[in-house]
Amino acid sequence: MKRLVLQHYTGALGEVEQRSMLSIRELARREGADYQFLSGNVFSEKLTPPMQKLALLDPCFDDYDVVAMLDMDVFIRSGMQESLFEQLGIGVSGPSQRRLKWAFVRKMKGLVHWRYPYWCGSLWKLDRPQRQAFRSKLPLVNLERYNNGRLEDEGVMHQLARRCRFTGGVLPGGDKWSRPSWRDDLEGAALIHVRPRISKAGGKRPKLENLSDLIRRGLIDG
Repeated sequence: MKRLVLQHYTGALGEVEQRSMLSIRELARREGADYQFLSGNVFSEKLTPPMQKLALLDPCFDDYDVVAMLDMDVFIRSGMQESLFEQLGIGVSGPSQRRLKWAFVRKMKGLVHWRYPYWCGSLWKLDRPQRQAFRSKLPLVNLERYNNGRLEDEGVMHQLARRCRFTGGVLPGGDKWSRPSWRDDLEGAALIHVRPRISKAGGKRPKLENLSDLIRRGLIDG
């Protein structure tokens, strides 16, 4: 099976992004996958940086059986041995995504539908038929409605699932495959998503400080 891991970023890479690239390159190596870093407006010149991650649907990647796109603040949890590519599912839909989904169903009529999955945007993993099916529905989605807003790539992928009548695709374990760094149960994570928040009810600090703390605690390799 031919596998590819992608990451995308717009602008100059900071230390968090550089360290994430090293971690996700290691993930690709473990998975026997190729790795590519994408920069700038690779999907559309008119859309925001998060929307550029939709490039994983591009036909240029159709030689690959499975393609994964990960954000540049995602890291392997130290000691994690499981395979992302062996998991059934497209993306992460944990407690945060479920709360957001129902809030958006109420507040953003027509943009989010209760029946279809709402994944977080930090990780996508699609096989070839899924990518081709989603790509075929792109002309039916008004991308500008999701641009420069709270939904962006997450909203578009949700809408593509809706257009494909696709109701599954949630990775197992809640947010195990993209667990926010402020959670108390990071030892059970497979991948850690470094966020500015310090705790569920706490304040914020730069991501680099949170990453350094996770390294000090032995949860992410330094």
